[in-house]
Amino acid sequence: MFLKFLSFVLLVNASNGALVYRDDIDTLVDYVNDYINYTNYYTLPTDNSDSVSVIDETIYEHGSYDFVIVGGGTAGSLLARRLSEVSDWKVLVLEAGSNGNDFTDIPFMNLFTRNSEFNWGYKTVPQSNSCFGMVNKQCVYPTGKGLGGTSIIGDSVYARGNRADLDEWESLGLDGWGYEDLLPYYKKTEKIEIEDYEKDYHGTDGLLRVNYTYPNPLDYDAYLEASQLSGLKSLDYNGKNQIGISKFQWTVAFNTKVTAGNAFLTPILDTQTNLEVVLNAFVTNINFSDLKATGVQFVKDGKKYRATASKEVILSAGPINSPQLLMLSGVGPKNELEELGIKVVKDLPVGVELVDHPVYVGLYIRTNLTADPGTVKSNLEGWTKGLGYYTTVFSADNIAFINTKNPGVEPPNAEILTINNPTSVPPATFYNLNDNYTTLFSTFNTLTDFLVYCINLQPKSRGWLKLKSNNPADFPLINPAYLSDANDEDIQVLYESIQFVLNLTKSEPLQAINATVVAQAPDCEYLREESEKEYWYCAIRSLTSTLYHPSTTTKMGTSESNSVVDVNMKVHGISNLRVVDAGSMPKLVRGHPLAVIWAMAEKIADAIKEKYINNLEV
Repeated sequence: MFLKFLSFVLLVNASNGALVYRDDIDTLVDYVNDYINYTNYYTLPTDNSDSVSVIDETIYEHGSYDFVIVGGGTAGSLLARRLSEVSDWKVLVLEAGSNGNDFTDIPFMNLFTRNSEFNWGYKTVPQSNSCFGMVNKQCVYPTGKGLGGTSIIGDSVYARGNRADLDEWESLGLDGWGYEDLLPYYKKTEKIEIEDYEKDYHGTDGLLRVNYTYPNPLDYDAYLEASQLSGLKSLDYNGKNQIGISKFQWTVAFNTKVTAGNAFLTPILDTQTNLEVVLNAFVTNINFSDLKATGVQFVKDGKKYRATASKEVILSAGPINSPQLLMLSGVGPKNELEELGIKVVKDLPVGVELVDHPVYVGLYIRTNLTADPGTVKSNLEGWTKGLGYYTTVFSADNIAFINTKNPGVEPPNAEILTINNPTSVPPATFYNLNDNYTTLFSTFNTLTDFLVYCINLQPKSRGWLKLKSNNPADFPLINPAYLSDANDEDIQVLYESIQFVLNLTKSEPLQAINATVVAQAPDCEYLREESEKEYWYCAIRSLTSTLYHPSTTTKMGTSESNSVVDVNMKVHGISNLRVVDAGSMPKLVRGHPLAVIWAMAEKIADAIKEKYINNLEV
């Protein structure tokens, strides 16, 4: 195991929030270089065998709690914080991973933490309509493992989506989940620290700091001007409207990546006596008495433990691990469970739907500008001042939301973001590229080229998640089924998004820096002369991957025939059991899930308090 860095300490200057080091910068440089080298050689696991292997079959009693929360991730950390505010309640959090560290606190380093112990290591099953440029047609499926969950390795983008998303939730019969219902919870969590924002839509007193960062890419002004000439207005995309272009709003505090772990739990771990967080604890099953959840069983350090819950078991293990745990425990599709020899506790459509944002990752634009990549030392020196590449995730600074069908009309159906990464991350590791595409990506010049991600915000395709076996050591089978919709609507939106970017490159501001598309698809070249559209369709199927926004695997709804949890995220037909994470979304939002997951957690925390403190049935 990599030795956690202990030779320098971060202090917070109370006057301005700046981070100060006790030791000199050279110590930090050595640490970062060592950790980068570690991630370059780290091999992601292919199963959970290391986490579930035991040296003793005895089941030890871990204790009794009011609430047992499985997963200290994006939702679980916030839920634990809110529930432990009630001093009479004992709250246990069981997290399969470890805590973040000084390396994960540097926003830019999420490019490397994807290949570390903070990623479960999942891949999709071989895809029939996408991921053709990846080894075995399998896309990587990064999922955070640690206190903070995917907010550790994810993009840190604070983008709530569109008000239409939540109003659609409410239209499904989910009373209390409309935009006006959720807005107070968005504001409750947030502490916005930028100046140009719409004040009616943001919070200033929450635990979650939201900021701009300043990587200062050379092409920023030209790209922004080109986008504005196309009709996009600069705006606060978390305000009244979403369509337009903006700097990213990040969950970053000065220069530190803000995760669910370090925002909500780490500050209180030593003082909140009614809260217990157990790390490296892998939950293998939920215990039931008839149709009532009574606790869980977990493995830690080669031993089995049982923890009981007098009030509720809450699954917040994420949209991959929560459905896996439900099915291993007997809650899921009856036929599938019986085929695997699992005793059925409740027949529910767990994992029958998986929706994710597909993103085209092959659009590189070359310019006549040459970035200075700096050195690790110079970049860290800038980072200590809150400046430069290392202050932001993948050195991105422009985000746009567009409607490719009806330009300028809300809500958007696509997102465009630019990435200006002057350092190099091996793409074979990052995307699981096959040999042809690994060779292609090696020709891109990260000093002169910028990458444009094109994202379909409302995909029609529906995938699934299933158990591989009845053994918790096995990873689940993940099939996002990208670009599989019958009428090719999903691939068309990505194609239209690419055309939007190609048109931008013809504008005067980008022509002034000689912006030229350099990305090619070697296995699609034969189509160019026949049809430019068919060429791009082929390229999209080769280089569409995940933005790691899986959802709806334990979706919320009014009927147990087509949903897993009810309007209060209680599992249909089972008492004392909830699922609170991205899997419970009834529909995927037109944004990045972090913000809405936190709003969901805030709302359910209030609902739980109403139930047990005010005796209201929620």
